[in-house]
Formats: sequence, C-alpha cells, structure tokens
Amino acid sequence: MIIAVTALKEKIRKKVFYIVSILGILILVLFSTGTGTISINGEEITDYKLLSPILLNIINAISCVMAVVLSLNTIPDEYERKTSHLVLIREVSQRTYHAWLTAANIMASLLAELILFVSFLIFMAAKNHGGDMWKLLPAFFISAVGVILVCVMTSWLSIVLPKIVAGTLSVILVLAGVFYNLLELLNSIVGGFGGKLLKGILHIVPNLHGIQGQAGEFLVNNRVDVHLLLTGLLWIYVFVIALGLFRRKEV
Repeated sequence: MIIAVTALKEKIRKKVFYIVSILGILILVLFSTGTGTISINGEEITDYKLLSPILLNIINAISCVMAVVLSLNTIPDEYERKTSHLVLIREVSQRTYHAWLTAANIMASLLAELILFVSFLIFMAAKNHGGDMWKLLPAFFISAVGVILVCVMTSWLSIVLPKIVAGTLSVILVLAGVFYNLLELLNSIVGGFGGKLLKGILHIVPNLHGIQGQAGEFLVNNRVDVHLLLTGLLWIYVFVIALGLFRRKEV
C-alpha cells in the first residue's frame, strides 16, 4: 500500500495533472456559459438531453488521455531510478510491485476524472438540471470502467515494450477506442483488404466509446447497455492477468 501511496503523491505533483484538468474544466465552463457550442449540419445543439452525452464523451476522452500520460512512465521510471531494486530486495515480488504501481496509476487517473465530473456540475446548474446531480456519481463509476481499462493496458504495455513504443501504441489504441463508432461506420463502407483490416482492428481494440458512452445514456435516462460494461470489465481482467504473467528485466 505504501508503494501505491508514494507513487500517487508523485503523480499529483506533476504539472500535466493540473494542465489537463484545467483544460477539461475550461471546456465545461465554456459550454456552461454558452460561449462554446456544438453544431451538426449548421444547427447548434443546445438541448440538455443531446448536449450532456456529448460533453461526457469529451470528459471521458480527456480522462483516457490523462490515464495514458499518468500510467506510461510509472513502472519504467522506477526501474530507471533503481527504486525497484530497493523494493524487490525486501522480498516484495515483482508481480505485487507492479500491481501497486498500477493501482497508483488508476487512483491518479480516477482523481483527474473526478475533478472533471465535479466541474460538470457547473454545466448542469447552468442548464437548470440541478435535480439530476445525484446521477453524476453512478455515471462516474460507469465511466471509470474505461479509465481503469486504459490504466491497466498502458501499465502492462510499459512493462513489455520500450517506453516510446508503449506510449505510441497506447495512444493509438485509446484513439481507436474513443472513435470506435467511426471505425464501425468505415468498416460498413470500406470493402476489400481495407475492410478486413478495419474488422481485425475492431476485434482487438476495446470499445471505449461504447463503454464510457453508457454514462451519458444513464444521465439522460436512456437504457444502459450492460453488455458493453461487462465487456469492459472483461478487458480489464485480461490485462490484469497479463500484468501478473509478464516480468520486466532489471536494467
């Protein structure tokens, strides 16, 4: 537990934690005051029921990027600074060590997402939906499934791949997951080799758009797709198992 708390404190001190959080809060404030707008076919979307899921998708996308940034360097930096050696000689297994560091990644990423969700209260109040504020807590836990998935995935990749490669691959997977619906649309249009390639990508990329999009559906009283959430939990389980199976060589 001390390992996770120490790593968490180090992450909270990083400037990127505050920069991304402030950016997300700024976006929400702009939409709350009417300064920021979203248009489809030239028509501005102002209806709360339509705008809320879109803003939550933006929050979720920012949270996923934050999860990659906060998770990528944690384990590699421990080995580069030789901090890992001081821990492992105390009869702490590498599996346990990696698990606590991953837990720190998850806690830091969820804290950043929580800040954005609390800021969403400003938007709800501005739209006269203060009575629905209680729904934000369940919505947060729904969105957390995607953030935890990204943290565990990135932490695992940082163990088995060089930092640059792990970071690049994590960003690609997250972007593909966030825009999963667009990839599905392209897959239905494109044929031949391109279509087969897109179909293969859809099978190996977690559907972050669908998983985290359920938070917005819950917020506006639409039906929540439990299957998508269970799929997200299954992805988390797979990467957790992978974390325990793979070891990192001392440098």
